[in-house]
Amino acid sequence: MASTPLYPNILSKKGNFCKRSFNWPAKIIGLTGGIASGKSTVGRILSEQDFPVIDTDRLAKEVVEPGKQALEELVKVFGKEILRDNGTLDRHQMLNVILTDADARQLVENIIHPHVFKRMDQILQQLAASGNNIVIVEVPLLFEAGWQDLFDYIVSVVAPEPICIKRLTERKKMSIDMASRWMATQIPQEVKAKRSDYVIHNNAGLDELQIQVDRLSEVLKHL
Repeated sequence: MASTPLYPNILSKKGNFCKRSFNWPAKIIGLTGGIASGKSTVGRILSEQDFPVIDTDRLAKEVVEPGKQALEELVKVFGKEILRDNGTLDRHQMLNVILTDADARQLVENIIHPHVFKRMDQILQQLAASGNNIVIVEVPLLFEAGWQDLFDYIVSVVAPEPICIKRLTERKKMSIDMASRWMATQIPQEVKAKRSDYVIHNNAGLDELQIQVDRLSEVLKHL
């Protein structure tokens, strides 16, 4: 007997079928931005200011660990070639697949996102039960996945594309071409910014970024 898909409607880009649980904290803030825009740094600063922060990128890595259902589903679709000798996911090879084949990228997202949502849902309910009223959820593909209606407010972090590409090449040890292709798979930063409730511009160094996050922190405290 086939198992029921996890929250099958969560991937709808129409935003009409998203599961918004009443067991979540009162205010859920979606934190997003382009690749290497600095959203993780913003998330870290907010965490240091005592806001609970859920990193869905970390959750995405957890759900594809050996023995997890999402990894088994990926192997069924793409074969054991996506695994390293020790049985873990070969992330570099998986990245090559999704950057060269848009259909494959959609398949990967369709497999991983529902599992990430399930874990996010569990954590949000736990945080609500612990008395947390405001929670930040960092979601790199927030708009791409159609998750915008899950959040009460959305914050986007934007940075000049050349800076983002330079960060990517240095952090991931990849070529400029690959970094550019990776960025091209996402909705442009300016589009994300227009669809957000608050925008942080990460283009003037860490001190300026800290000032902007401090301002955001004050806004969040008075929601």
